[in-house]
Amino acid sequence: MSLNARDFTQGGQVMKYMIGMFLQIMNIASYWVVLFSIVVFMAWMLLRLTLQEFSHGCAYWLIKWFIFPLQSLNGHASASYWTFHFKRASGEVVAFRRTAAEVMSDPYFVLMGQHVRDAAFYGWGIAVFSFLGALLGITWFLGRKGAKQRESEFIGGRLLANNYREVNRLLKKADMLSPLNICGLHLQKDSEMQNIGLHGTVGTGKSTVLNDFLWQLRQRGDRVIIYDKGNNFIPLFFRQGKDKLLNPFDARCASWDLWAECQTVADFDNFATTLLPDSGGSSDPFWVLSARALFVATARRLAKDKDRSIASLLKKLMSISLADLRVYLQGTDAANLVDGSIEKTAMTIRTILTTYVRSLRYLQGLDEQGQRPFNIRDWLATEDADGDNAWIFVSSDGRNHAAIKPLLSAWLHMAMTGILGLTPSHSRRIWVVTDELPTLHRQPILPEFCAEGRKFGGCLIAGLQNFPQLKEVYGVNCAESIWDLLNSRIFYRAPSGPVSDWVRKEIGECRHKKFRDQYSYGIDIVRDGVQFSKDEVNEYLVSYSDIQSLNDLECYITLPGEWPVVRMKLRRRKFRVIAEARIHRSVEDLFDEELETQLEGEGNDEAVGSLLRRVFGEPPDTSPAPTVADPVIPPAPIESSDGLKHADNPPDLWDRF
Repeated sequence: MSLNARDFTQGGQVMKYMIGMFLQIMNIASYWVVLFSIVVFMAWMLLRLTLQEFSHGCAYWLIKWFIFPLQSLNGHASASYWTFHFKRASGEVVAFRRTAAEVMSDPYFVLMGQHVRDAAFYGWGIAVFSFLGALLGITWFLGRKGAKQRESEFIGGRLLANNYREVNRLLKKADMLSPLNICGLHLQKDSEMQNIGLHGTVGTGKSTVLNDFLWQLRQRGDRVIIYDKGNNFIPLFFRQGKDKLLNPFDARCASWDLWAECQTVADFDNFATTLLPDSGGSSDPFWVLSARALFVATARRLAKDKDRSIASLLKKLMSISLADLRVYLQGTDAANLVDGSIEKTAMTIRTILTTYVRSLRYLQGLDEQGQRPFNIRDWLATEDADGDNAWIFVSSDGRNHAAIKPLLSAWLHMAMTGILGLTPSHSRRIWVVTDELPTLHRQPILPEFCAEGRKFGGCLIAGLQNFPQLKEVYGVNCAESIWDLLNSRIFYRAPSGPVSDWVRKEIGECRHKKFRDQYSYGIDIVRDGVQFSKDEVNEYLVSYSDIQSLNDLECYITLPGEWPVVRMKLRRRKFRVIAEARIHRSVEDLFDEELETQLEGEGNDEAVGSLLRRVFGEPPDTSPAPTVADPVIPPAPIESSDGLKHADNPPDLWDRF
């Protein structure tokens, strides 16, 4: 309650003006409604009675209710005559005269009066209902016109729908309804090949959507490769004996074969690209490219050995002397990298190689478990005729993730490059589901896969907690390119202002003519009035505060094309647990002692750590370190490992560190 005089005056003036306008409209409406009711009554009477019956019956009631009462007031009866006309059956019209008393006693006029009374009884009922119906109809019509007048006029942009069923009806009407749905909201037909993105902070419901989606894919029989950081999907969807698990720390890990996976030099290059990721723009790419070339050459040479294994590859790369490695690689493109004249440079390259290749050592012993060798290449090329296709789970947990991160990234990289190498097909569906995408190394193939994968049946579902994480891993331009290729998007809560503001812009805006009304009032009544206008404006569908205030399992969903944005409250489906999340596999007993001793020595070498920090552009360690020489100019960077074949021996650059 407000006791402010200004509020009281303003409220009273506005209320007075509104009541006055309401009464004005009601007076006009009532006039026409009453007139309409009279017309309905008269039409009913003429439909029920002839004009002769109606006029003679009305005369009877006129005399009874008006003439006789007036004569009673005068004290004497009138002797005047009334003239009536009667049409015979033959069509002849005759005239006759009656006094008022004769009319009242004449059986014919009494009968006509009864007919008029009976017809009028129903006529008045119909007229009353007509009055009420017309009044309600006018009220509804004028109210609807007023409501439409107050509505903003849509011009372009996006619309916001609070009911996903409305969007489903629109999709069905346009014959664009996909059998796949997001907790009830169907996708646009075939839009899954244009990729799906999930964006939201921790615990908001991304896994709820992924679980529901994976359940649908299982029913369809599609092939799926899942990056499962945290082992969230394995308990619900992993089928022992059917699906494949790639996690060296899990006893169920498939016996993955590097040489069955990589059969050409391009395959080895692709594998090395993600296993040894780019160091970033702040460092010299020579070292990483050289390390990749050394890995590719060694792995290719070892492919000819019948007794090849991961352990033997690691020994060649990290354990044997440079002289022995030089002999082993004689005649390959990478032979110059371990030349005796640049021994310190070779040691640097080998140290960088060891940093990432060491994740392969966890694969030791898998080929000794009696399992059939497995590779992603054959999995992509094989499709079950009955639709009971195996899935691949690439998993890790927080404890061991950093140790095998290069390997996990390489597996997914090989899967995406393998899909791009298939024959084009519009009916094929191979899903790459990456929950927590930024927790992997940068995937150079990802932008190309998002853009070209649809031709080969590739479908990507990428989940991330916030867009800055993606920019941190891929860089601003590449991250924006990847996100732009995710056409169907699900936005959950974003607590921070900058991220929620970014989400607001991603959801879009609406261009419309917005209704505005303005009241004016004053002491003089001529100043009272209201003005209406519609101004063309652009407005965001939601505010950044709307994004920040979303509850768990609440989200905004955008579909590609003209379909409205939907705000949804998701439903969490209950699934039966069918597998253990993780079965521990002891890898320490399988390690090669000589190799582990070598790695342990390198890991404790402070000089090596300082070297790597400088190569990859990381901040130097502030702890005491040995004095190093001034840096010298590095060699010209090479663009790929192919350039190493004809390159002269690079200068000895160990002193730069």
